[in-house]
Amino acid sequence: MTAIFGVDAETNGLYGQVWAIGAVLLDPATRAVTATFAGQISPGEVTDDWTRRNVVPVVHLPLYPSRAELLEAFWAFWERHGGRGRDVEAVADIQTPVEAGLFRACVQRDRELREFAGPYPLHELASALWMAGLDPDLDRREFCGRPDLVAHDPVADATVAALCWAKLATMRPASTEPFC
Repeated sequence: MTAIFGVDAETNGLYGQVWAIGAVLLDPATRAVTATFAGQISPGEVTDDWTRRNVVPVVHLPLYPSRAELLEAFWAFWERHGGRGRDVEAVADIQTPVEAGLFRACVQRDRELREFAGPYPLHELASALWMAGLDPDLDRREFCGRPDLVAHDPVADATVAALCWAKLATMRPASTEPFC
């Protein structure tokens, strides 16, 4: 199995702007995280009540002076570990609208160079769980054996998504038959 690029972002409300990002590169054979990205801008920019109550208190990542610098740093991490020519499977838990919006925001910063450089596909864990006959709302930390990882911490959530993806891959039956 190829490396897994897990990503999670936090936004100012479900459709708001990104203010925190976590990403990991996971070796599925060892389940070891081999590279990590962690960053946020000031949580003072978060105005959404639910996000202020439930997410801001658990996010303590390195601070970037601006959203633009945070997005550029994340994009550099993506290019180094997941971008063009890299043998990775990119996965987010429920990738729309948040993580899809993250990649869109990064691409729009330099559309000419980045338009075809984002993940293809950006896999979605929740849909894969459903396709495997599992509850798409199951406790992911329990499922991947890491109840210690804190919900809403972007690095922890990216790690959980990658670990769950790796576990699902081991559950997939091997097949030599073409799908169609």
